[in-house]
Amino acid sequence: MLLQQYIDDNGLKAKIVEFDKPTLTVEQSIKVLKCQAEDIVKSIVVVTNTNEFYLVLLQGNRKIKTKKLKKLLNVKDIRLASPQQVLDITKYNVGHVPPVSNALPVVIDELAAEQGGKIYGGGGAPTKLLHISIEEILDCTHPLIADISNSI
Repeated sequence: MLLQQYIDDNGLKAKIVEFDKPTLTVEQSIKVLKCQAEDIVKSIVVVTNTNEFYLVLLQGNRKIKTKKLKKLLNVKDIRLASPQQVLDITKYNVGHVPPVSNALPVVIDELAAEQGGKIYGGGGAPTKLLHISIEEILDCTHPLIADISNSI
């Protein structure tokens, strides 16, 4: 409900799509959607050594390059937020976090930001995905855009 309310309040064209099977991982989503990994955006919550939280967005076939992200954020260390921290901060469980509707500052990998078109991201529940344009993500989140990933 939180995500749908955000979509409605912001007049987005994005849609929450529900499936019969879980879509918690990129691999599960690819099977359900019959798409490519780059058509999926991962929403990963990280925490810095100064206890600042960020939402990092990248294509499904990419992983965070910690060294690049630490340099961008000018921090000594960075790690994945714990599942409990993710739930407390975003109100969503790991694997369900949407790329929008969070109060966190956002960093998006330049490959995801430049791809254009629509992608799928976390939809707030195990069997839901958000179908949204990259442009809407950029407009809603005002992210830092940088080269912060490597291929898997």
